[in-house]
Amino acid sequence: MVPTAKKGNNPEKWDTFLTALDEKLQLGLLKYLKNISSYHFEENILYVEPGSETDYNYLTKDAVLQQLRLMAQDILQVEDVKISTPE
Repeated sequence: MVPTAKKGNNPEKWDTFLTALDEKLQLGLLKYLKNISSYHFEENILYVEPGSETDYNYLTKDAVLQQLRLMAQDILQVEDVKISTPE
């Protein structure tokens, strides 16, 4: 199983997401999502706070964010993914 993020409100769901990304060979996304500072699920939205400015820049690229949203919608049945700026 893939290690979970340090902070989050649903570690089982998060681990399911990371494991599915690993199985689907989405290694680019997986690398950056493993390094996040925190995540949380609120209603039907996944909020992610990247661990660094570099991670933020990667995850907010249009193509990457679209891929992340599609994967999260398919695996987690969320409506959207929001990326916050790292603190």
